[in-house]
Amino acid sequence: MKKRSVLSFIAVMMMSAAISGCSTSAATDGKVSAEAADSENNGAAGTEADSGEYAYVIGHYGGITGSVATAGVNGYNGIKLCIKQWNEKGGVLGGQIKLEFYDDGATTEGAVKGVSYLIDNCHVDGIIGSQLSGNIESTGDLVEASEVPEVATGMNPAWLEKGWTYLFRSVPNSSGGAEPLVDAMEKLGTTDLGCLVYQDDGNISAYTQVKDVINQRGTVKIVEDEQAMVGETDWTGALSSILSKSPNGVLIFAQSEQGCLMVKQLRSLGYTGYIYGPETFSAPDIRKVAGDGANGVVFFTPHCIPDTAEEGNSEIEIEFLKAYQTEYGELPTHDVAYRAYDATNILLTAVEKAGTKDGTAVRDAIKNLQIDILAGHADFSKFDNGECMSGQKIFVTHGGKNLTLENFLKDNAPDTYKP
Repeated sequence: MKKRSVLSFIAVMMMSAAISGCSTSAATDGKVSAEAADSENNGAAGTEADSGEYAYVIGHYGGITGSVATAGVNGYNGIKLCIKQWNEKGGVLGGQIKLEFYDDGATTEGAVKGVSYLIDNCHVDGIIGSQLSGNIESTGDLVEASEVPEVATGMNPAWLEKGWTYLFRSVPNSSGGAEPLVDAMEKLGTTDLGCLVYQDDGNISAYTQVKDVINQRGTVKIVEDEQAMVGETDWTGALSSILSKSPNGVLIFAQSEQGCLMVKQLRSLGYTGYIYGPETFSAPDIRKVAGDGANGVVFFTPHCIPDTAEEGNSEIEIEFLKAYQTEYGELPTHDVAYRAYDATNILLTAVEKAGTKDGTAVRDAIKNLQIDILAGHADFSKFDNGECMSGQKIFVTHGGKNLTLENFLKDNAPDTYKP
């Protein structure tokens, strides 16, 4: 039996008195509902109706409003699509699956409220967690105390280094991108690097890992280190300071919503060299907003959204992209759709293998699970902390397309993009 959290949050009591029990339209605490998110996303199908019995209830907290709404909506859509596919095949444990959603507004406070609400009010059986690592970390103790298995999508290694046993990840952590990204800098001839880092937990942590590799190797020198504060939209001052040091490479760590504008502003200041970044730079918005300025962007990622479903890197990815496009009228616009879809498949496959919704049994099933997902072959049995795979791929945006570094260098000189 699950041990429900003994913590009673005043914040939960402050939610609208109109909410009694749990509603699939989401407890929004003043934020937009799930239906509103659907209408903003080309009329995407909503969650299961409230009526009827369900064999398994999944809770999800994430930000469909706030600073990372694009990622949040994509993740939410990925979960709904996966649940729909499972339900069309008969569900799990002999019945249908229900989704409960809480919009946390991309804040740690909202995440704590959301997870508490999902566990204590909605009595969810399992959780698909946020892509914001700080939000996952802030709720880990709640999840652990409740014995509710959670498969989350944030890439910061830290939250799986806390000793929690009910938390798992559906994607390689960002530390696997540090070495390959510095490898790419060396291959492309970058020696002097200027850095701009968006000050949220995930980007700070990921940048620190890259910086540590740079310092250990000594082949690249950081000539300027600038911070981008949360809420800012104009970084020309920081970028101008970076360019005053004449770097032959610029590193930008930010969410895609901010990163696309940073790339555009950097190019508008006349910089023509390589721009390095994290997995968020795989989002189509980078090329859409920055236009030709996105050419020369180099990033690590487990997922890189192609321009058409047919350009997917595997049959499983092509099938996912076609289904997503059919459901929502467009391809994903953020790789969190991949992460959340994978997380849902991982959780439900473990439930199926366990033959029960008991949290401890499902947790133990995940620990021994091997499954092919969009990110590759996941094998939780190889790790003892909730990870399922390691390593990252490096891509270069060139000619408006995202190419693997190897394919880029087959046809282009390393100094194709230089200041």
